[in-house]
Amino acid sequence: MKFRTRLLILLLIVALVPLSVSFFVQRTTILHFGNKLAEDTRSLLGDSAETLLHSLVNNYGRILKRDRTMALLTLQSQARAVEYQLALPLAEHPGKIYFAEDYDHKQTQPDDLQISQSHLREDDNGHLTPIPISFSQQVIFLPPGADREQLGNDISRLSNMARVYRNLHRIQPQLFLWQYTALESGIHSSYPGKGGYPQEYDPRKREWYRAAITQEGVSQRILTDVTTGALILTLAMPVHYPNGSLAGVTALDIDYRQFFSDWKIPAAWKDAAQSMVLIFHDNTGSRHETIEVLLEDNKENTTHNWQTAVSKRYIDLSDERFDAIYHDLRSGRSGVRKVTFEGQETLWAYGPRAGKDPFPLVIVPYNRILAAAQNAEKYVNNQISLSLTISALLTVIVVLGAITVALVRARKVTHPVMQLSQAAERLANGDYSARVATGTGDEIDNLGRIFNDLGVRLEEREQLKQSLALAKEIQQHLLPDTAPPCPGFDLVGMSVYCDETGGDYYDFITSSETDSLGVVVGDVSGHGIGPALVMATARGAVHSLAGNGGMPLSKLFHKLNGYLCRGTSDASFMTLFYGNLNHRTRTLEWLSAGHAPVFFLQNDQVQDLDSSGIPLGISDVAVYDTSETISFQAGDILFIGTDGIWETRDANNQMFGTERLKQLLWKYRLLPADQIAEAILTEISLFRGEAPIEDDVTLLIIKALPEQAATTS
Repeated sequence: MKFRTRLLILLLIVALVPLSVSFFVQRTTILHFGNKLAEDTRSLLGDSAETLLHSLVNNYGRILKRDRTMALLTLQSQARAVEYQLALPLAEHPGKIYFAEDYDHKQTQPDDLQISQSHLREDDNGHLTPIPISFSQQVIFLPPGADREQLGNDISRLSNMARVYRNLHRIQPQLFLWQYTALESGIHSSYPGKGGYPQEYDPRKREWYRAAITQEGVSQRILTDVTTGALILTLAMPVHYPNGSLAGVTALDIDYRQFFSDWKIPAAWKDAAQSMVLIFHDNTGSRHETIEVLLEDNKENTTHNWQTAVSKRYIDLSDERFDAIYHDLRSGRSGVRKVTFEGQETLWAYGPRAGKDPFPLVIVPYNRILAAAQNAEKYVNNQISLSLTISALLTVIVVLGAITVALVRARKVTHPVMQLSQAAERLANGDYSARVATGTGDEIDNLGRIFNDLGVRLEEREQLKQSLALAKEIQQHLLPDTAPPCPGFDLVGMSVYCDETGGDYYDFITSSETDSLGVVVGDVSGHGIGPALVMATARGAVHSLAGNGGMPLSKLFHKLNGYLCRGTSDASFMTLFYGNLNHRTRTLEWLSAGHAPVFFLQNDQVQDLDSSGIPLGISDVAVYDTSETISFQAGDILFIGTDGIWETRDANNQMFGTERLKQLLWKYRLLPADQIAEAILTEISLFRGEAPIEDDVTLLIIKALPEQAATTS
């Protein structure tokens, strides 16, 4: 029997049989491991979810108690203030009193009337739009048929409530939406001041008024706001004259959504979870109407008819599957229970209850909790199947390859392969001098030559990578870490390069000889190492020429242009915007060499500021004589960016555009400068999506602060 035949038989016995046994053992072990892992994951997720929900509802209960206590204390303080005002003698000069109709005309409106994003009104199209309100004044509304002169005494006494409302509102401005008082005579005092009352409105007919009088104490109701149509939580209590007779009712409204603002449901559950605030009625005699839903976190929080009372909703716990939950709630205990609800398995997590105080309930579908485990199980099974399939194929290939090698060129192949393997291991460990010398004269020999070239190329690539990293680090150090302080202004600059290095540039030039701060934004044509070098050159020239201060902008640009024309190739040029920001005069003298457009937001209008001349480095006879000056008012914003912003393209090759940038600038105008910059960069990234970054993005924002902020600084 020939050697290769004996070798073939030996390989079949030594390789094939152990591989087959190993394959089946591996298959059984991996399948068992996958099933065990999925089961343990489901159990762990369920236990973790119960622990997390129990902790959440306990925290929510404390949040509810905190907010309700804050609201009750505020309401009681408000009631005492109303009774105190009603007991005072008439003031000789009560001051300006604003009635509802005064808010409808500019001549009679309070001076501080402003649009509030938290106070909304439904327009003719059914959309909620911000309304103008006054945080310094209240509004007095008289229902139809009320005589203003006859009610003048109580109106005069309530005229000082604006100060009380304002001080109480500051305690929790995000929680309290409206504060108001209605007297038996029909006088309605409300804060913040606003107009737009319906002609037929009479506070004495509203449910909150009747409920407070009926209960003779604090009442809480979900009602419809008169002006917005939104659902609100109203707390009300009666107030009395000094002789003990009923004077009326004082109340405050809490934004329906504010009770859920601090509830942090995990993102994976949020869209399917139901969050509620409940009240337990222990004297109903029926489990069907024992649990009343006071608040519910959902999108259906508006109604078109404020005159219709909001219907009460209850959770029916009469079914025996809710027995454990019902007994927990009746005993005031918190807990987490799994129960079938609305046709699916759910986890109910409820906080502790004390008397008739509200308590939280969160309902999460159980399949949503186990979604991660189910996905993981599916993924593991797929990977196991793929791994077993690949293992089987590789086993067959290895066996066939071993047979072929044994029959044809066993020794001739294995020896060079061993050499290649050893050299490859050295190369993988960073020895770029690793070489092989096979001398077989066939494909293995060719592979050896390719391998020998690979070390040189990898070494060159590693050196280039280190050089680029060093260049990126150096260039990043050329840009300022933060904007220097400038009284009366909020400044920020940011830059995002599409390669390791780029040609965009921004800077702040300070000078001890002037009151001005130099602001610079530049853009060298192209991106990469070449533009980065030009940018570094230009930066050095700018600091050299402008660092001592006092040089006119026209002369500065003339020198920079000559410097770049002499020091760069014809293919390189640079757009540049330079401005001297004077915090004392609140002005910016500026000049632009081809850097346009620049956007200036003033009086809610965004203007385009055009270039003053051609880019630097194109022609040494270019003229930059005329500078311009911008005068800033509080809230004005100057946005200087590079074309990488508006020329960003999405996956459909659509450009971001300057109009979209203007809209974003107006949209985020009320934010600080750094938040405006972050918001715009985020919008650019979302617009680009999966498309590659094709150009550097740089922006610099100057926002004028109010005069008072400048003085404080």
